[in-house]
Amino acid sequence: MASSGRDIKHVLLLHVGAFDAVMLPQLIDLLKQRGFKLVTLQQAEKDPAYRSDPDMGLKWGGTLLEQMIEARHLQIPPHQEKPMKELDAMCR
Repeated sequence: MASSGRDIKHVLLLHVGAFDAVMLPQLIDLLKQRGFKLVTLQQAEKDPAYRSDPDMGLKWGGTLLEQMIEARHLQIPPHQEKPMKELDAMCR
């Protein structure tokens, strides 16, 4: 998601486990194929967007950007809906 006409570096949080260890190389390859550029956490956190703390949680969870939008009472820009049905089917 872009803010103020620029891209914000995102942080991908992964939990350590056997499945993650097996799938991580494939995930990294997929992200690179889709045009993602990987940076370190320290590089991502230099973005001014991370200087603010919305100090709120969303009922169904959400990204930092979604929390910021909600905290500032802004309109969510056009976007694709989260594929909740597909994710639910994968997690069964």
